[in-house]
Amino acid sequence: MANLLLVEDDTDLSETLQDWLVFQKHTVEAAFTGPEALEQMRFGVFDLVILDWQLPGMNGIDVLKAYRDEGGSMPVLMLTGRTEPKEIQALKAAGATDYMAKPFNLKDLSSRVESLATKTSTV
Repeated sequence: MANLLLVEDDTDLSETLQDWLVFQKHTVEAAFTGPEALEQMRFGVFDLVILDWQLPGMNGIDVLKAYRDEGGSMPVLMLTGRTEPKEIQALKAAGATDYMAKPFNLKDLSSRVESLATKTSTV
């Protein structure tokens, strides 16, 4: 299946998501802060990055902007509790491939991961 980077600072949610994604046969590496995420995105090779918006040290939007500004092209699925049109536009402007609003269903996450990871592996 897919090699994923999961960036989520809520340790309980991160653990739940990791367990679910591993159960779905994915390989998952985790990061918990913005700077840690950016470092892993710069030097790691992932089929998909699942990136939370609210992170300590550097928010997800800034991580994504910095990564895209450096030429990074891995697909990024943003997780956010924000749903205002301006905020969604900010995600797109930063270079998010897609987003999911929290709370979300784990089966919906799996579908989104499968779709995005499949696109990358065929490109």
